[in-house]
Amino acid sequence: MFSKPIILIILLILLITFYLVIRFGAGKKKDIDNSKNLTKYLFGIRILILILALVGLILWFFL
Repeated sequence: MFSKPIILIILLILLITFYLVIRFGAGKKKDIDNSKNLTKYLFGIRILILILALVGLILWFFL
């Protein structure tokens, strides 16, 4: 089994990878800047990842 610090590092790497895949899948930076929908979408993704990170951190502290 993994130790607690390793679990936290794995969680953060997975969340960063999740964000990068979605970010690169959304298109080029110029396309994102020009599209209001993509900007809102990526903002929502950032909020989702922050919530997931907070939940993971809270679970990490109590387990």
